[in-house]
Amino acid sequence: MATSYVKWNDKNVEPAIPNESQKTNSMISLINSIQEKNFGRHRHGFRGTHVKTQAIVKGNLTVSKNLPPHLSQGPFAHSGKTYPVAIRYANEPIHLADDRAPGPRGCGMKVFNIEDSGPWLDQIGHESHTQDFTFNNAPILELTDLPTCLEIFELREKYFDDPEALKQQLEKRKDKDLQFAPAGLPNQHFMSYTMYSQSAYRYGDYIVKYALFPTGDFQKGLAEQTQVTDSSSREQHSEWLRAYFKEHDAEFDFRVQLCQDLSKQSVEDCSMEWEECKFPYETVGKVVLPKGQDVFDSERRAFWDDHMKLNTWYGLESHQPLGSVNRLRKELYKGSAKKREAMNATKTELVSDVGQIP
Repeated sequence: MATSYVKWNDKNVEPAIPNESQKTNSMISLINSIQEKNFGRHRHGFRGTHVKTQAIVKGNLTVSKNLPPHLSQGPFAHSGKTYPVAIRYANEPIHLADDRAPGPRGCGMKVFNIEDSGPWLDQIGHESHTQDFTFNNAPILELTDLPTCLEIFELREKYFDDPEALKQQLEKRKDKDLQFAPAGLPNQHFMSYTMYSQSAYRYGDYIVKYALFPTGDFQKGLAEQTQVTDSSSREQHSEWLRAYFKEHDAEFDFRVQLCQDLSKQSVEDCSMEWEECKFPYETVGKVVLPKGQDVFDSERRAFWDDHMKLNTWYGLESHQPLGSVNRLRKELYKGSAKKREAMNATKTELVSDVGQIP
């Protein structure tokens, strides 16, 4: 019996959000305020989240050969093709935090040389021929949806300098266990994490979540060998990553998890896990990050921190972001980049070649 997949434009996929435009503008103001507070501490303009760069790595994404039609979408429609990529690894929170502090970790990947893969969502993507993907080391997003995002960031901004007061406020919420869940994530080597898109995206006619699964026993073994402890360095992750890529390649399967049942795989509620045992991931490509590169080189890091911008809404129509969290990101990331430009007196660039990154 053939598997039935939910279509991306099904009317039940993206329910309306009351006062969405107003809530989005409020979120941009909160993020800009957080950026100003970080500037007050560090005299530098950072992103609104994923503030602390840990490494910037170049490599390639190779599409699996002879994928079936439902998996042959966008860049993945080109059997066996290899695309250059660059990935920034970062701590997720809004502070330039000590690596010993537990919390979510993330990465953003820019794929270059996207040709003959369909129309673009934005002129920037059309001009640069790049597709962006973003990931975190948890399969769900505790921020859930746009209204919840706004509530949580109102608290994060208000208690930016008072983590204990923020904790007390979160304790009062009905979803407190969900909000505290990121603090329980394992604090281990980045190369051992499975990285998840958390939110959903169009995949041709269908809907998916993306993930990067580490392959090879050595990478997987790092999960047990590299736990951050109180005696670790406050810069432990960047130190580990810099040392790792002097000696080792890293490899990940790029996999997609297709939406088959909206009652069990909500697009709007990002806190609902799409159970892997019921809805398995399928491999559509492999990411290889070769050894022998200085992934914390000052020139490379400064270029990405001040001149790069990633936004999944610049990409292909066939990979359109879905749900209110992703609609928020469309404008929020633009607002964050604009604020960074103003604070640092620098311009973000249209990066269309991996060689532009030092």
